[in-house]
Amino acid sequence: MLIDTHCHINSEELRPDARAVISRAREADVRKMLIVGCDYEDSCEAAAMAENFPQFGLYASIGIHPHEAKRYSNIPEEFRRIIINRKVVAVGEIGLDYHYNNSPKDDQIRMFEQQLRFAEETGKPVILHIREAMTDAMEMLTVHRGLKMLFHCYSGGLEFLNEVLGMGSMCAFGGAVTWNNPSGQLLREVVKHVPSENILCETDAPYMTPSPFRGKRNEPAYVKYVYNVIAREKGISVTELSRIVEDNAARFFGW
Repeated sequence: MLIDTHCHINSEELRPDARAVISRAREADVRKMLIVGCDYEDSCEAAAMAENFPQFGLYASIGIHPHEAKRYSNIPEEFRRIIINRKVVAVGEIGLDYHYNNSPKDDQIRMFEQQLRFAEETGKPVILHIREAMTDAMEMLTVHRGLKMLFHCYSGGLEFLNEVLGMGSMCAFGGAVTWNNPSGQLLREVVKHVPSENILCETDAPYMTPSPFRGKRNEPAYVKYVYNVIAREKGISVTELSRIVEDNAARFFGW
């Protein structure tokens, strides 16, 4: 059984074809998929999809992505109702993105802090989007070390890895770990240093498409290519990695 711990079936690219995308994932032995929210509307749709396709093992997270932080002064009040849905298992994706700075840094930090407190209040784990902002993020997260944390598309390299693992965090790897370029090579080196109990697999579909489909639209069905590379780097079988990721995801998300 494979698990995609981060996908955007609620995106403009995948939404019109959602049922077929989900069916193809099922045919590829993907038995659980986490649909991730990035703003209010997106999060509502993620929660609705998880409810509307119960036979496909769909779950959801809700959150305000750092790109969208400037649009919100506070967490949407409706989030407090949605978060109690049994299919809504995390707050995310939330964090800091200094690569694009689509929202000013002050707005990103403000919304990030609000959502970390929201996760603490509700007892939910957090899905983190941290890009070129690890120093600021780690300073903030140290205050909230009691939270269960998942670094989506982990990009802190070896430099921050010990600190991340020291907080008991999960590191999720997606299509970039399969790429034949310097970033892919670095991620494969990182994978070798991450204990098996801290690893999760994801697609970030429709983005971050793995080899051999890079340049095309990504889908949860392609998570198997991520499993293949990570299993090879860890020196274990895909079957063994599947069991490990299944246990890790169940422990982290509580599903």
